Amino acid sequence: MPGKRARRHFSQLSEYEIGLIIGMKTAGCSTCRVAGQVDRSECAVRNCWEQWTREGTQARKTGSGVTRKTTRREDRRIVRQALVVVSVTRSTIRAHIGEAIVPQTMSRHRAEANFKYKFPFRALSLTTEHRQLRLQWCQARSMWNVTDRQKFVFSDGSLLVLGADDNRVRA
Repeated sequence: MPGKRARRHFSQLSEYEIGLIIGMKTAGCSTCRVAGQVDRSECAVRNCWEQWTREGTQARKTGSGVTRKTTRREDRRIVRQALVVVSVTRSTIRAHIGEAIVPQTMSRHRAEANFKYKFPFRALSLTTEHRQLRLQWCQARSMWNVTDRQKFVFSDGSLLVLGADDNRVRA
């Protein structure tokens, strides 16, 4: 349907949204108008209002949602292992913790810690022509003695950067 706004699905109402819903419904606004104002579905607005009129509160019920398999301490251990050893596997972490951890748990913990995979810059890919030229260069200078080598300055020109990318273009 063109013109229909995309709604935020499967997310909890914030305290502000709950207050706005209750305030507008108390003032006599329709459910459709409140849903458009808050940018939520009419069903979510209706459920919020019904819970408010029935219970007098809008607190989330305890025990709702999936029960946690790991404790907070184990969660911190998972994140710590993922930060220290980048190539850590799920089976390694499972052996340390002693709980069966599904991939979604690992992904969620890494996302909560703002952990992103970083692959180190290994080396420039060399073509066969580059390799042959390097080999020829080395073979031509393989018989040099110490005095010949002292005439040249060898430098790779690389810079060690800890943390963020140095934004250099490698050629």
